Amino acid sequence: MEEIAIKRLLFILIFTLLIAGCQKTSEINQKKVFNEPQYEWGKVSEQTLTIWGVSPDLDRSYIQKACQRYEDLTDNHLEIIQYKKDEINNQMEKALNGEIQMPDILVSYGGTNIDAYHPDENFYDFTNAEWVNDLTETSINQTVYNGKIIGLPHWESSISGTLYNKKIFEKYNIEVPQTQKEFMQVCEKLLSQGITPLYLPAKEISMLLYQFPLDSIVKDSQVLSNLNHNKISYTDIPEFKEILNWYKTMADKGYFGEGYLDNDWDTMSPALKSENYAMLLCWDTWLYTDFEGDADDFGLMPAFMGVPENGTFEGPNMNLFMVNKKSEKLEGALDFITFLADPYNYNVAFSDILTAPVFKNQAESISTPQYLENE
Repeated sequence: MEEIAIKRLLFILIFTLLIAGCQKTSEINQKKVFNEPQYEWGKVSEQTLTIWGVSPDLDRSYIQKACQRYEDLTDNHLEIIQYKKDEINNQMEKALNGEIQMPDILVSYGGTNIDAYHPDENFYDFTNAEWVNDLTETSINQTVYNGKIIGLPHWESSISGTLYNKKIFEKYNIEVPQTQKEFMQVCEKLLSQGITPLYLPAKEISMLLYQFPLDSIVKDSQVLSNLNHNKISYTDIPEFKEILNWYKTMADKGYFGEGYLDNDWDTMSPALKSENYAMLLCWDTWLYTDFEGDADDFGLMPAFMGVPENGTFEGPNMNLFMVNKKSEKLEGALDFITFLADPYNYNVAFSDILTAPVFKNQAESISTPQYLENE
């Protein structure tokens, strides 16, 4: 009798948890409709705001849609200027030295990317902005600089790892690897079939993506702090030698293919589309923003770069809209940021965009199938 009673109790508990889980999921998935502005904006009129960014970042459809909507709903104008990656730093240096006028708004990745711009001196502190509580836990982590919210993340929220061609894996009966050893075995099997395992655009330095395994190395925050303050270097971290050995092994065995040192960003899409390559270290949303082939052919698995043993995913890197706090049009720039942060507006801009939510009230975007498969 006691055994039967325990079984009944377990059944009731499991049933209750399932019901509670369904109710919670229902609440999360329940879309809110914003038929009117939630914040005050549009208080500034007849101003032209200058926005600088790296080309082609500001060509993204949701950015274009948001900017057009702002101009349509106010009588202000946005002058968007994009520079190449190697030009933006020079332009900002000139601006900070007073040689040219600094933009009202700068769009850039945060963290150490903006160290040279002296954010504490030059960018507005949004810590007390009303929209901060609407940022998801993932996105708010991208905004912090020296303990302050330095800008608004109005960007797609991507998950990075290894994109792999499902058709190629199925054709050669290859299972998705779960460990570093299994990944190397997959590479060898692909190469034996005449398929180059991994496309590495090594000429585009940022696409070496060696940051993928670094989180596991710098769990001790002091290690990261020492790196950032030049008290130690990568050579002082034993695990980093394993990462370097991974690159060397991949290159020596031909897993990157020939001429990989000349591969750059522009060659990524054609290479993956050609099906001469099976994998690419990248983020899921790239399949929908830049890839010219069929995104449905690809899955997302961890990045296996020597450490940790089971590979790793990387959370999103999001561009921030940062305001020049010394701008003569400061009030107008802040007005535009408030506009972007309003769910009344960002749900229009992000409608049907494939991305995980950046804002808690972001209801119109869609998570990528690659993310959902590995959620």
